[in-house]
Amino acid sequence: MPEPAASAPADPRLAARFTEDLLDGCRVMAEDFGYRPAQFERMVREHGGVEAARLLLRGAGTAGGFTVLWEKNQLGRSSEATMLREEYAELFTPDELLLARRRLEEHGFDVDAHLRSVAEQG
Repeated sequence: MPEPAASAPADPRLAARFTEDLLDGCRVMAEDFGYRPAQFERMVREHGGVEAARLLLRGAGTAGGFTVLWEKNQLGRSSEATMLREEYAELFTPDELLLARRRLEEHGFDVDAHLRSVAEQG
């Protein structure tokens, strides 16, 4: 049975900023690391960042791009880490945020330190 469709975000501008942040991450990965996450970028453009992040969370295991980010010690650029940022958390359910946190922590990523760092920069 398919999962029920998620409700539209309360603020479409916030969802658009989330999408742009994910696309910026794609550009950084291509420029700085020579890795272009083409499938992820296509998914974000087709579904929007919020739905793309949800689709990735529902998938079994991790996507190839996540593995590349982990190998390059760049999980802070993952959709999971972006979802957990304070300004975007309202776009997702508590269960989605918990799943994103768990996935990162299972790969040795210090989520709380990352979020503190992001807050200090912002």
